[in-house]
Amino acid sequence: MKRTPYMKHLGLAAVVLAAVVAACSGDDEDEPGIDPPDAGDASTDGGRSDAGDAGDGGDAGDAGDAGDAGDGGHSQPDGGESTGNPDSGTPDAATLPNALSELKLFTGSPAEGNFQPVAGSVPYELTTPLFSDYALKSRTLVIPAGKSAVYKEYDVLDLPVGTVITKTFSYPADLREPTVNVRPLETRVLVRRTEGWDAVSYVWNDTLTEATKASGGKVFKNFQVVNTQGETLTFDYLVPSKNQCQKCHHVVDENENQHLLPIGVKARYLNREHTYDGQAKNQLQHLADLGQLTDLPSLDKVPSAPDAFDTTSTASLDDRARTYLDINCAHCHNAKAQPGITSRLLLDIRTRDAFSNGVCKRPGSAGSEVGGEFDIVPGSHGTSILWYRLHTEESGKMMPEIGRAIRHEEGSQLIADWIDAMTPQTCK
Repeated sequence: MKRTPYMKHLGLAAVVLAAVVAACSGDDEDEPGIDPPDAGDASTDGGRSDAGDAGDGGDAGDAGDAGDAGDGGHSQPDGGESTGNPDSGTPDAATLPNALSELKLFTGSPAEGNFQPVAGSVPYELTTPLFSDYALKSRTLVIPAGKSAVYKEYDVLDLPVGTVITKTFSYPADLREPTVNVRPLETRVLVRRTEGWDAVSYVWNDTLTEATKASGGKVFKNFQVVNTQGETLTFDYLVPSKNQCQKCHHVVDENENQHLLPIGVKARYLNREHTYDGQAKNQLQHLADLGQLTDLPSLDKVPSAPDAFDTTSTASLDDRARTYLDINCAHCHNAKAQPGITSRLLLDIRTRDAFSNGVCKRPGSAGSEVGGEFDIVPGSHGTSILWYRLHTEESGKMMPEIGRAIRHEEGSQLIADWIDAMTPQTCK
């Protein structure tokens, strides 16, 4: 289906306007009985290409090897300001409505240019987001009135039942003008229920008046956007199904059951400022001041992930590269997720064992012609499988397997620089 341009000034914090972005065709591939994607955090992903996390698609992981890729993102839909108590309708369990508007998480619509989170919804950003084909993301967090999250130093915040995380994925027509002609494609919703997290994605209609539940996912074929070099990128944008999301957004418990889990709502990624009511304020402190976060230590004791692409920061190349791998790959490549368990390639920020990180490690099942024999060959990104799989756009070889269709140029370069800066070794 050919999409006509949208020329309204859409909301989402001054951003959403129109969509010149071409050919959106969604083939509904509804899979009966399967709910859609994940949500994750929302916010714009800065740098070049984002993540976020959840939602972002994660990789799937074939057992064996190299990580997934990164996120991208550019500017952002900000989400309005947060105010005290949630007005939102906290979605109850089993039945999430077919229309996003019925969740009462937002007011207005992109078509009218007044699409905003409801009062009580807290917008937030990540220090380094997950790459999702350079999509812009706006994230919100709604914690039910009278409840609060519990601070965790390294893990996802312990969010109470009833919590809702949203992430709206949008594109400007031209990434060099990230606040002009921006069109939302989907809003992912992650709901904390008594039995665990559930995820649903809502896809916006052509007129941007409503987003409806896309059970089983959706594909925007031959989607086009102009990159920062002025080149037109054409790719199939995937709204993943729930099953696809759960390939990565999960942890495996002691009984080997998989449970869905958000990715980005961790202290180290939330430990940054956001503008609330016109005032820049640390996001974690803001939640604590609202009474929505307990056990927060003083901020100088809270870990902080750097912006992986800020070369002017005090963060080392190693810290920036490890942060990039952590947010983009570690939701699969960790000791509690199936790809990490199977491959033993662990890319989370706390795993510092070089072999587990891939140095001179042969992949478990990377297949042939994936750039080399070892996940990482120190000093040689060109013979390192990890870099190859982040860099390639070849289906079946690239990482993540889902969640991106195009290369994250900046992420690929960051990992290349990181590997090349390692002391050369001969792997055997």
